[in-house]
Amino acid sequence: MVWAFLPIHLRSLNASFSLISLISLLPALETIVLSPLWGGLLDSTRRSREIILGAVLAQALEFTLFPFLATPEQFVVAVSLAGVFTSSFIPVYSAMATWTSQQYGRAIGGFWAAASLGFGSATLLGGIVYELFDARHLFGLGAVYGFLGCFAVLLISRRAVALSGSVPKSRGYLGLLRQRNILTLCIISVLAIVSTSAFNSFFTLYLVDFLGGSRLMAGLAATGTTVLGALAFRLVGPLNDRKGRKPVFLLGTVGYVVYFLATFLVTNALVVTILWILPIYPFIQSSAAALASDYTSASDRGKGLGLLESAISLGGGLGPLAGGIIADAFELRAVILFSLATALASAISSQLFLQEHARRAQVTL
Repeated sequence: MVWAFLPIHLRSLNASFSLISLISLLPALETIVLSPLWGGLLDSTRRSREIILGAVLAQALEFTLFPFLATPEQFVVAVSLAGVFTSSFIPVYSAMATWTSQQYGRAIGGFWAAASLGFGSATLLGGIVYELFDARHLFGLGAVYGFLGCFAVLLISRRAVALSGSVPKSRGYLGLLRQRNILTLCIISVLAIVSTSAFNSFFTLYLVDFLGGSRLMAGLAATGTTVLGALAFRLVGPLNDRKGRKPVFLLGTVGYVVYFLATFLVTNALVVTILWILPIYPFIQSSAAALASDYTSASDRGKGLGLLESAISLGGGLGPLAGGIIADAFELRAVILFSLATALASAISSQLFLQEHARRAQVTL
């Protein structure tokens, strides 16, 4: 609801592209450090409900504070404070999704489909509010959603989000990092996410300020990509189980090569918006998480997915930082070329170095 429009709001406060990139970079740095720790805490305590509640409450309080902030620097500080807790989101939710099914692609795809539907509907509403009113109303509505999320978490029973049965002995963080497959997956994921985030973090700004699109169009674009993403996750998740994780990952990286090339060549706002909403990211996100789940046991699932999320966040921070520096030095269109080259490098690397797991679960159709 809020994040898609925060770059536009900060730009209206005369923030530079480099400063705007800190909105992505600082939470990414926190996630790099804290995501594996949150995953480890989940593995050792199994207190998923309490961890989720803390993260949702932190975000609700963050949005409550936003209307009272006056400078871009204050927004950066607020985002970084909440990021300490929200860095737990992905590893905890992803690990929980794999607790009840050996078909990790299907399980993770189902989780991301639900998450994408929620994000898409909220972004559409946020776009309408931001177009008709102002940023204060948008931030207030985000806070309301956050506190409703806290209430929803409190209604969930502990047994509904618990892992039952015994689990094998944990290998620990170092044991996982010594595993060549995990380390290779993390490195290639960094490269892939640098490619996608370098330009996409500034997409709404590019659409509104450079192509002449409206804020409502930006909201519709963010909604479109998440709604189509939800549908894609429902299809791509099981596809990971049937065809393999590596082919799906490769398809995603090649898809971004084509997307960035087309985006650079086309300057029509409507066409670029249609290109942006194409659901490419589910291919990378679902296959990477399924691979990390393949490489880990239930006792290390949180740690493994935390390490993967740490790598993804590193890419998600370095990408906008590189994009912001390039945009300040040249222009925003130059970032598209950088993303294109990096996407090509990630596609080649995934084909050469990613290893399919031999013990992939049989799919039940």
